[in-house]
Amino acid sequence: MYRRVFTYFRNFQRFQKAYSTTWYNFHKYKHLAFKLYKPPCILALTGFSMTDYGLSDDEIIKEAKTIENQDHSHKNGNGWEILVEEKELRVYRRKLPGKSELYEYKCSGSYYDITPRNFVDAQLNIEYRREWDANVLELEIISDDPENDIQVVRWVAKYPFPMNARIYIYVRKKIVDENARKIIVSSHAVDEKLLPDKSKHVRVNNYRSSMVINAHKSFDDDGLDYVLTYHDDPQANIPNTAYNWIVNRGGPYFLKQVHVAAKKLEKAQEKRLLKN
Repeated sequence: MYRRVFTYFRNFQRFQKAYSTTWYNFHKYKHLAFKLYKPPCILALTGFSMTDYGLSDDEIIKEAKTIENQDHSHKNGNGWEILVEEKELRVYRRKLPGKSELYEYKCSGSYYDITPRNFVDAQLNIEYRREWDANVLELEIISDDPENDIQVVRWVAKYPFPMNARIYIYVRKKIVDENARKIIVSSHAVDEKLLPDKSKHVRVNNYRSSMVINAHKSFDDDGLDYVLTYHDDPQANIPNTAYNWIVNRGGPYFLKQVHVAAKKLEKAQEKRLLKN
């Protein structure tokens, strides 16, 4: 019996793979049940072009290659210093240009028991992210451009005591390369002058994140490598050393949460499959 169930499940996975391209362009055919957020000043979106404001595909791909090359070398060049080195996780940091003591962080590693599809879904599916991420106070899509796979996201994040919550409004773009079995997710903050918000929370205008995911086999088979780089300036009235300590631990902790959430997605899919 278990052999038959396993065979059925593997056949279902093969069926999914045949439609992976369609799935990753699913916005063109259907929308998830996202409740679009109506910003305090909806007129602020008038004349705002996500395509123009966001980075071009070429820029994002070039940046992703640079990130991967630096990670594959396993060297502390280009200002990177290693903070954590475990079997399946490495964490680096390097000082950002300027007089501030803020740092850019890089996390890289591998997972062998989740699919790239579920790893990405757990992060980008707004409804599901609200369920599992305890640091999310509010998370909404302000605007969506399905043709170019770009969204403007409004995120109110809980910060550790004694810091108050912070609000991020950023452009997020996803690029999927089926042939290379690669997914790139790039995000960066939108200037407050372009998209103002009347929230009482402190606005973070300096935020940048880039994640590169490489599938070991396919988007529907277990196994992936990832590299995540990120930095932000929280406008916090606490010592930068204290904030850097928080961020240093925040990235790895977030990735562990994503892993757990992706596993739950997989189990839910298996249950639905067995019921059918």
